[in-house]
Amino acid sequence: MKKLFVSWKLLFGTCLELVFWKLFFPQPVAAVICNPVLNNCLSSSNPQGYTNNVLSAVISLFFIVGIIYFMWHVIFAGYHFIGAEGDPKKYETAKNEITYSLLGIIVIFSIFGLLKFVGVVLGIQGLESLTITWPKL
Repeated sequence: MKKLFVSWKLLFGTCLELVFWKLFFPQPVAAVICNPVLNNCLSSSNPQGYTNNVLSAVISLFFIVGIIYFMWHVIFAGYHFIGAEGDPKKYETAKNEITYSLLGIIVIFSIFGLLKFVGVVLGIQGLESLTITWPKL
């Protein structure tokens, strides 16, 4: 009788333990961690697509920083124009600031066009579909 009681206790305890573990500790769900900066989430199963997305995001980030830097210099060049007060040397300095900032933004967009051209000619997917996108949070 004692042996039968021990076997029922073992069987009932095991079933109860399984139910407890299944209810309170379910199996983990396989999930893909997605970087919000990248255009679309690709897992490591497609390394070429992932690399293309990372390079596209980095290039877009450099373009955005360049555009913000351009705007900063144009604003301060305007401030220096206002502060020149007729002084030809200060006026020339402000004029040079605007000229150099415009030259810089032309270089930035020329590089963008050159990268797209190289992508189309050589068939590089990441450069063919290169766009300047603002990062989303």
